[in-house]
Amino acid sequence: MLAFLIHFLVMTGIFAIVALSLNFQVGLTGLSNFGQAAFMLIGAYTSAMMYMAGVPFVFGVLAGMVVSSIFALIIALPSHNLRADYWAIVSIAAAESLRLFVNNEKWLAEGPFGIRGIPRPLSSLFGDSYTLFYLVFVVVCLAAVYFALERLNRSPFGRVLRGLREAEDLMEALGKDVFRFKALAMIVGGLVAALGGSLYAHYITFISPETFAPDVTFLIWTMMIVGGSGNAKGVLLGALVITLLNTSTRLLKDYLYLPSSLVAALRTLSIGVLTIGFVVARPQGILPERRHVVSYGKEEGGS
Repeated sequence: MLAFLIHFLVMTGIFAIVALSLNFQVGLTGLSNFGQAAFMLIGAYTSAMMYMAGVPFVFGVLAGMVVSSIFALIIALPSHNLRADYWAIVSIAAAESLRLFVNNEKWLAEGPFGIRGIPRPLSSLFGDSYTLFYLVFVVVCLAAVYFALERLNRSPFGRVLRGLREAEDLMEALGKDVFRFKALAMIVGGLVAALGGSLYAHYITFISPETFAPDVTFLIWTMMIVGGSGNAKGVLLGALVITLLNTSTRLLKDYLYLPSSLVAALRTLSIGVLTIGFVVARPQGILPERRHVVSYGKEEGGS
């Protein structure tokens, strides 16, 4: 039970990082990004391959974040004149194109077979207590991401992003470079998601293109919807609830003697029903976003 609890908290922390990155793009800026799993893929593959090639762990993670930010810019460039619906199509198409490319090349990342035996950093120092160490490491990364994104949220940059979400035409009329701010939001969200992908790869020690299928993106969307879009604390809570549901249901086959295929179907069904229920009955999520009123250059809390 203790091992399961640590595993659950590690996975919650990793997906909370990715959910915060999506919330920065969607909840704060209003970008309909349905390709978030691609940024996880880039971070995971880059850091894993570089670490296995002898590059220090930190540099591999940073390299994954840099490559992910470049990919985010590539997505943003042809999308600067597109509205929300078309931005969503471009993002999911780009993500799937990248995943299928990785799936079909075998000379570098083993194609559909994925990368196995990814080393865990500092594993020799902690031995049997490694998962506990990794939990602490993930929590530290999550705290750093949370406070960094919250600082951006409360900055003039964050106020412009919220303005784009509420009234893009107005912000353009006020002289704001809409494309520049959208691209920066995509880049910030992309590099944070790449950090989550790197942490996932070195914890699970196996990745493949199927690991980052579109259903991962929709799972992250569910965390944001259930927790509260635009509210970082709500997103953390949503990540906790959905990860608990996604992880604990895997134990049903051990207690109810159900086949794995049925358990997977029930898990997907339960998460889908929960998402629909929140969209219909409480679209603002468990913890709604606290609205802000800007007056005379100052930002005041509002409802």
